[in-house]
Amino acid sequence: MDYSLHETHAGILAQHAVEDDDDPNESYSWVMLNQKGDIEPLPHESIFHKTRGRIALELSAPSPSQGVPAYSQRCDRGTAYITNQRLIYLASTPTDQFTSFSTKILSSEDAHTGSTLLGFGANFWESTIKPVSNGGVPADYPRINMRLVFYDGGHSDWAIKHQDMKGRLLHAVETAGLSYQNSTNMLNMISGEQLPEYSPGEGGSVQPQTEASQVQVEVRGEEAARDRQTNQGLPDEPPPDYDEAQAQAVAARFDERAREDAERQ
Repeated sequence: MDYSLHETHAGILAQHAVEDDDDPNESYSWVMLNQKGDIEPLPHESIFHKTRGRIALELSAPSPSQGVPAYSQRCDRGTAYITNQRLIYLASTPTDQFTSFSTKILSSEDAHTGSTLLGFGANFWESTIKPVSNGGVPADYPRINMRLVFYDGGHSDWAIKHQDMKGRLLHAVETAGLSYQNSTNMLNMISGEQLPEYSPGEGGSVQPQTEASQVQVEVRGEEAARDRQTNQGLPDEPPPDYDEAQAQAVAARFDERAREDAERQ
């Protein structure tokens, strides 16, 4: 991607920003680019994985209610990223209809891999996600299906990297003793280097085909955390500077564990 792509992408985003003022229900991605055409990270965000080769994105959702049509969007070529905060897809050739897409990693559920044409076509990675504000999907749809099609290989690496980063984020939430709803701001203040390592369990490596069952276990953990939050009857709003204090405490806890591990070696 070159500087002309940066200008095209920025121009389309600026145009949509004006349109969004007139239609608040229309949501476009706000993935920003630097002058080299790479994504501009958010504060404390770092790129964990970047795809190579031809990657297509397919987004779809059934009609959520009467009068709202089913949703469908496709981009034939682009680059996908995994950061310590988001899943991002950037179109190689942005258009008025589509420039980019993003969602929070912890918003993805039931991730799995497969192949098109009954095993004779390209491999894909697929997940159900909860759209986020300005992520690239209209706000009418509570869940959408996200599929990345890997025409030049790489789906296994993507699945493993996604599972690893999501596991590390969930472990950070568990370590902080928070529910998913109350952890978003805290996680946004922790850099990728401060996240704990993720071990999927006994037996070492995990094949990408088992990611669906792993994610189901993670989702049950999220639901249990939400139940604990409800039973404790905690207030809806945290006190001032709560998220920053939590982030500092978690980062300090990770550093302490790293020092203890180094001393034992």
